[in-house]
Amino acid sequence: MVANHPGGRYLYCITETTDEPPFEKPGLFGKRAFAIPYKDICAVVSNVPLKEMRPDAETITAHQMVVEESRSKSTTLPVRFGIMFKSDDNVKSMLAKSYKDLKSKMDKIRGKDEFGLKIIVDHSDLKKISILSGETGEIKKMKKEMKTAGKGTAYFIKMRMDEAIRNETYRRMEQMSRELHDEIGKACEESSILRSDFDEILLNAAYLVDRKQSTEFHKTIEGLRGRYKTSGLVFHLSGPWAPYSFC
Repeated sequence: MVANHPGGRYLYCITETTDEPPFEKPGLFGKRAFAIPYKDICAVVSNVPLKEMRPDAETITAHQMVVEESRSKSTTLPVRFGIMFKSDDNVKSMLAKSYKDLKSKMDKIRGKDEFGLKIIVDHSDLKKISILSGETGEIKKMKKEMKTAGKGTAYFIKMRMDEAIRNETYRRMEQMSRELHDEIGKACEESSILRSDFDEILLNAAYLVDRKQSTEFHKTIEGLRGRYKTSGLVFHLSGPWAPYSFC
């Protein structure tokens, strides 16, 4: 049992064992992580000063390294960056209060990994993407009108047509994103569409994959990558990661 120390306890993850071996990777501020048990689970923490944590590259990397080391030992429920408690007793109180929920989440992620997928399209060259080509009746009508319109009228028709093409392109991108996500979702346990900050990202998603189905999942991704290789889509798959998106 680890005695209380001055400062706080920084929480990395929850595991389903009370016999957690010593951690080799240093956590935040170079402090070693240790386990605080409750029934058949434990919290993995380290001693830290009670102050605001800044999510810079060094601290985030230290957090992830402890989580990954724990995952190599037993089923691990990752915790988002920046969670602290004042003492061991506060950590134990959290474990007791949330015990049922934590056990349920561990059952859900046991034997599974998270993979991230970004499908990117060249936003500056959308018209050359064959899978997005095609014209609606409205666009065809405007093209026909331009042939007989005067110079001034043709200019405004072209502005309307460019806007219609842009809207149709985004509509088709959204439709394709849903179709790709649904197809990939058939090869995993659960999926989640994540926020995208750039228009070039057609799909940004996370997938919870059973390790026994990992080969099937990767075959699905490779099949889609090959199918759309000449269509301007780029697939970026990352992982396996701790299942942060599904906790």
